[in-house]
Amino acid sequence: MAAQAQQRVAVDAHYVFSPQWDVSVAYTNVQYIPGINSGFQDKATFNTVGAALHYQATAALSLATGYSYTRATQANGITNAASYQQVTLTEYYSLSKRTAIYAGQAYQRASGKTLVNGVPVGATASVGDGFNSAPSSTRNQFVVGAGLVTHF
Repeated sequence: MAAQAQQRVAVDAHYVFSPQWDVSVAYTNVQYIPGINSGFQDKATFNTVGAALHYQATAALSLATGYSYTRATQANGITNAASYQQVTLTEYYSLSKRTAIYAGQAYQRASGKTLVNGVPVGATASVGDGFNSAPSSTRNQFVVGAGLVTHF
């Protein structure tokens, strides 16, 4: 989306119930203002609300789950604006003070319409920035990632 400018506002809160349990909630508002070369004419706004629950199962094992909902504004001739629901799970296991392994799974479902090159089309799922180069060709996407972390 080629925008002349964008504005981002985010608010989040975190609460620790105990050494094992904590929760966080967040709200973001992102606005894209069209420019001369934009494929859209009206300001596009995306509002997202999300929550995550974290559980420290053992000293080495950390688990988390999250949910987010994003809704686009009805603009640029689209009356059924895009919305996205996403559920995530993550696992993090410390092998030592310096090394850990992690895994993450996410599922996203898109609905409504969005613009592609200025043309309204059905919204497709695209989980996270890490997968933007590989968005789904459908309304649904499930991704899995894993890795190794080393602290120096």
